[in-house]
Amino acid sequence: MSAADRLGRVRENDGFVSATSVLSRRWPLIAGIAVVCMLVAVVRHERTTKSYAATASVAFQATTLPDAALQVSPSTSGEPLRDAATEVLVAHSSEVAEGVRKQLGISISPMVLLNEVGVEAAPNANVLHFIATTSDPSTSARLANAFAAQYITFKAAAQVASIELAQRQLQQQIVSLPVGSSARGALEQSQQRLGGLRAVAGGGANIISQATPPSSPTGTTLKTTAVIGLLLGLAVAFAVVFLLESLDRRIKTIEEFEEVYGLPALVGVPQSAFSIPKAQERESTLEPYRILRSALDFAAVTRRLDTLLVTSAVSGEGKTTVAVDLAHAVALTGRDTVLVELDLRRPTLISHFGLSSRDGLTMALVKGLNVEELLVRPFKDLPSLTVLPAGRLPPNPSELLGTPRITEILNGLSGEETLVIVDAPPLNPVADAQILLNNQSINAVLMVARAGRTTREEARRARAILNQHLVEPVGLVVTGLTDAARYGYQAYTANTPAALDLYAEELPPASGSATLRRPTR
Repeated sequence: MSAADRLGRVRENDGFVSATSVLSRRWPLIAGIAVVCMLVAVVRHERTTKSYAATASVAFQATTLPDAALQVSPSTSGEPLRDAATEVLVAHSSEVAEGVRKQLGISISPMVLLNEVGVEAAPNANVLHFIATTSDPSTSARLANAFAAQYITFKAAAQVASIELAQRQLQQQIVSLPVGSSARGALEQSQQRLGGLRAVAGGGANIISQATPPSSPTGTTLKTTAVIGLLLGLAVAFAVVFLLESLDRRIKTIEEFEEVYGLPALVGVPQSAFSIPKAQERESTLEPYRILRSALDFAAVTRRLDTLLVTSAVSGEGKTTVAVDLAHAVALTGRDTVLVELDLRRPTLISHFGLSSRDGLTMALVKGLNVEELLVRPFKDLPSLTVLPAGRLPPNPSELLGTPRITEILNGLSGEETLVIVDAPPLNPVADAQILLNNQSINAVLMVARAGRTTREEARRARAILNQHLVEPVGLVVTGLTDAARYGYQAYTANTPAALDLYAEELPPASGSATLRRPTR
């Protein structure tokens, strides 16, 4: 298989996976629309007045009695389809309907009767089918039989009239001929034959099948209606989903983020990891951040990563949670880790760690306090992790972040054995993060993007901002994955208390004083 074929197959698989992802996200909408359409079809079927169709069949002759009696060419066209169409028009005429009205003794107008009865010619046979459709089975049968009978009556009357006309015409010719001539004798014989046929004239038609009251209504059954409604509902649902997906500009997969940002996705974080508000309770969900930690260690082989800035395109993408849990995962290895909160507009580290003090970075910037005195160790059993909260909100965060004091603080905290993780504001709404991107003490940027939250336009704008600064991004962290199993982010741990107790007893603690703890459930 060539490389082009393999690429095509990969794209087909990606398309299938993408379609499956759309269905998994939109299945409640699809199911809801399909069920509603099915219910509407069923209710409409039940509320619609039932119609019952009864059919009577009549055989008709193509030739007429006068033609046979006079032994002349038939007066018909000689075209079976045309003759059958003529008979249909005769059978469905107002004269026949008027005869039906008088026969049944009803006050309905002939036009209404014609609307309730249809006439069809059988293919390849001189047969007419009278189909009456009403809301009552017996009425349908009576109406179909009455139309068939009145058609025959109308045909008989027409034949009698044609015989009388032919007799009158022959009589005129006989009178004009001399008595005893052979021509006059032939005409007199024809006149006698016509007189004999007049007594037996019946229209050349007869009923071959009487209509009987139908036992079931016409149209589809309830089951068929439900199936049709369901299929129509699915068609409408897929059309609506296609429209919504076309209008929805939000990025939903890791592959789309990689394409728009032009960066590799280092890890994906399931949405379930964000359901726990406190950092100390999220140790059981740190596996994605251990993967991220390994990816950053690999990147640090070729570039310096002592100070890492964590940001996102817009708010609500989970950058602070990523910064907190990444710092936690790195500190568990025994490496000194400092988490610095430089989001001076919406700081949230206090709530993540449950801190009570409001003092922080702004006190060092405004009042010149020693940074060492402002550092906090949120976990007593993990001294390698320290946190520098933002502190009180300043009126001019952008100006404070651009002061040389920020560079001094970051340089003082970082070192070969210390990793500084900076929780920065998002790139697009404010200038704060862009100011930090110009800070020489920051080595790399880690972008955070949330599936189903970030739009393509927001991601492109963030990528454009990154291109305007010297600090290069190291990669992406995609959060909010609802289909995390697709990317392999599933638990692979000993999940029994006995197993966890065994590991806690036999395995040595990590460097520093960090110890293995049972994950909070």
